[in-house]
Amino acid sequence: MPYLSQIIGKRVLDSVGQPMGRISDLAITIEEPFGGEFPPVTLVLVKAGDAHLRLRWEMIADISSLERGNVCLLDQPRARVTVGREKEGEVYLKRDVLDKQILDVSNARMVRVNDVFLIEDKDENLRAAGVDVSFRGLLRRVRLEHALVPLARKFGAKMTRQHIPWNQVEVMRGENGGRIVSKLPTDKLSRLHPTDLAAIVTQMSPTQRAALIETLDDETVALALEEADDEVAADVLSDLDVERAADIIEEMDPDEAADVLGEMDDPAAANAILEHLDDPEEAADIKHLLSYEDDTAGAHMNTDIVLVPETFSCDEAIAHLRREDATPENLHSLFLEDESGRLTGAVSLAQVVLSGGETPLKLLLDGDLITVDPQASVIECAKLVAKYDLMALPVVDFNGALLGIVTVDDILDEIAPESWAARARE
Repeated sequence: MPYLSQIIGKRVLDSVGQPMGRISDLAITIEEPFGGEFPPVTLVLVKAGDAHLRLRWEMIADISSLERGNVCLLDQPRARVTVGREKEGEVYLKRDVLDKQILDVSNARMVRVNDVFLIEDKDENLRAAGVDVSFRGLLRRVRLEHALVPLARKFGAKMTRQHIPWNQVEVMRGENGGRIVSKLPTDKLSRLHPTDLAAIVTQMSPTQRAALIETLDDETVALALEEADDEVAADVLSDLDVERAADIIEEMDPDEAADVLGEMDDPAAANAILEHLDDPEEAADIKHLLSYEDDTAGAHMNTDIVLVPETFSCDEAIAHLRREDATPENLHSLFLEDESGRLTGAVSLAQVVLSGGETPLKLLLDGDLITVDPQASVIECAKLVAKYDLMALPVVDFNGALLGIVTVDDILDEIAPESWAARARE
């Protein structure tokens, strides 16, 4: 199995032994139907003095010479050589792939290509089989693999190759705005866990992020941005047009949306996004959350909650959920209010389902009601959650009306050491 690094620099002779130059690159075709999962090499780029010859792969007479010797034989003399031209859908492995970041879909990460490995098929075509992202691949390129790998192993280093099959990677747009050499696997990315997708977004450059976001639907982007650092999410929104940014914000939980908009460098841009929201009520909720000081319960509470009258029976509560299509992310409990709008307690959804029938919800209330006001610190919230073993902590105003809830996840996002978050993104 030859590697690109073993082929670059080899001398090329014609069929009568006359030197043509040295191989400087190989081109593959990624366009269907010729590309496929393992695209074939279609052109050999040969540096002949100041000129660059693009030779068709069919002119290579002896493929085995790529590995065993210093020459690559052509099937005709130089005088009869016809030169191919670069075509749409062709990618040069050294220019476009080597040292570039690629998306390793299977492992949800961005990696740098240190070498490309190739295989010969039954028709003697050379195909791109995958990439080597290991340090060993880098040593191979500088001709130190055979000298240093055995030495490193004596000191306990494994020095294994890290091959990623070509059909499991996607080449991304370069920093200089170069072409996108392969379509992003939207279906695969959409199926990734939001945390994994957030990790990919975090590792990307702004140009690469833009290319990725363009291929994904609003809900998928919103879920990923909720898991990403607020600064990264704010940068993503800042690079989008205001309509697309507003569509994504509408798919986010209000508290998460407020966190991201609060990190945007331009307050006017954040306000413009809010003005483009289709739901004025949601925009008002987010603005209200933005009015609270950082590190307070009000700033981090989730206003997407289910609040029902305490006089409801279990069946009425379930019917209400179905009728309103109420599916908040944290639908663990139903919160109850009295006739004056004051929060009286919470019952778990499991209790409601198991009790059923005409059982009044207020009969299911058990224990003291633990609440905080919106100015309470996140640390204070964390102490209460730990002390009373709560999944969510209600936030109420001075009249006792429910404003929102602070969840365990919200608290951990704020108080967990940054090193934890960094390790989670790796």
